[in-house]
Amino acid sequence: MLLDQFYQNDKPKQTLVNFITDGRLPHTVLLEGEDGCGKTTFARMMAAAVLCQQPNVAQRPCGECRNCRLILEDNHPDVVIEQSENKANAFHVDQIRELRAGAYIRPNDGDYKVYILRNVHNMTEQAQNALLKILEEPPDYGAFLILSTNAERLLPTIRSRCAELQLGPVD
Repeated sequence: MLLDQFYQNDKPKQTLVNFITDGRLPHTVLLEGEDGCGKTTFARMMAAAVLCQQPNVAQRPCGECRNCRLILEDNHPDVVIEQSENKANAFHVDQIRELRAGAYIRPNDGDYKVYILRNVHNMTEQAQNALLKILEEPPDYGAFLILSTNAERLLPTIRSRCAELQLGPVD
């Protein structure tokens, strides 16, 4: 299984496995951890688990099917990565408005559309409020993975709509 290649952080990995095997994937997951701990890699693995074509749910993400390979190559049409520079107020409302406009278009190749939002702690308040609108009423086929080094900088209303997973540093 692909998750075996993500070292340490056993609790978030087990939580992901539980989400997938129980069929209870939350619409929004907040991955919090310091720079360099693997948030983006873990988010890609989560996207692969969601879109994996492996019939045995317990073996997802397999890392070998077409969807897993495309996601790991950053080339899957149903996985969108949005990010900003890593500085305060660099994530603007226009990026979120564009994301919202495309969020209600059905997925191309899978059952889900997965949005990975990096550096959300750098969102302006207007961008966070715009994001909140899609998180309050997400499409059934939407999954939002938001990545932050400091979740305290997010609006409480955003955090209340997330399943939070803490990633620790890797030795």
